[in-house]
Amino acid sequence: MKIKVITSYKPGTWKAFAKRGIHSIAEQFPNNVDIVMYCEEQQPKDVHPRIKCVELIEAEPNLFAFKEKYKNDPVANGKTTLIPNGVRRSDKLEGLDKDNESFLWDAVRFSNKVFCVINAIRNSKDYDYVVWLDADTFTFRPVPLDFLVDVLPKNTMLTYLGRESVYPECGFVGYNLKHKETLNFINEWEQLYITGSVFKLLEWHDSAVFWELSKKFIQEKKIMVHDIGYRKGVTGHHVFVNSVLGNYIDHFKGNRKIRQTSTRKDIRQFHDVDYWKNIPPS
Repeated sequence: MKIKVITSYKPGTWKAFAKRGIHSIAEQFPNNVDIVMYCEEQQPKDVHPRIKCVELIEAEPNLFAFKEKYKNDPVANGKTTLIPNGVRRSDKLEGLDKDNESFLWDAVRFSNKVFCVINAIRNSKDYDYVVWLDADTFTFRPVPLDFLVDVLPKNTMLTYLGRESVYPECGFVGYNLKHKETLNFINEWEQLYITGSVFKLLEWHDSAVFWELSKKFIQEKKIMVHDIGYRKGVTGHHVFVNSVLGNYIDHFKGNRKIRQTSTRKDIRQFHDVDYWKNIPPS
């Protein structure tokens, strides 16, 4: 199986945590796995030699056009100030965040991740899988190729971390490039941004948009997916570390980026490895 792992990081976070996380991919993933880092700022000088760097904005003019069109619209950037002829949140929204500033509606920020995936898939014809892995992760021990083969089946189009009654955790997503619907999937994904139709959805961040499109393909195209989260009995909000991925990778969701580790209270499914035995309790 030929695999390409891709990632990116928010400008200004390279030294804080992204370098450690991305370099750990290069140090711990099998040598025959290719690694591509999409840069949203000037490429760092201290990048691991295994990692290929791609300037995202140069590579994806449709992303540049989207960001230019909506960069001055506060609502498209997760804020609440309305401008004439600007985008609007759905009037069907419910919940505490619907009238507040929130990442849930920051379409501009999270469009970067979407176009990383689109670019990688279109430029990986000789590969079997493209895998997205967040930069705020830490691969703490060698990842066997056999493990990746098990996690990325040949008969499913997507591998993701499902959660109960909410969109998946998209810190790890696998895209099967041999599946007949994968290119159609990313083409429709891209069109949501080119046409502005993404703003018709209830939420606009990458995970919510990914989930709406995935459900459509499951229902209409009858694609098969590999849910390594909820459908495997993994519960809780921090599904990444409690899935099989937690045997090799930690994920610093939210405020965990400060300490660069999850905590013992995050763990619902014990992994019998030294890394988890030595993490702080809270």
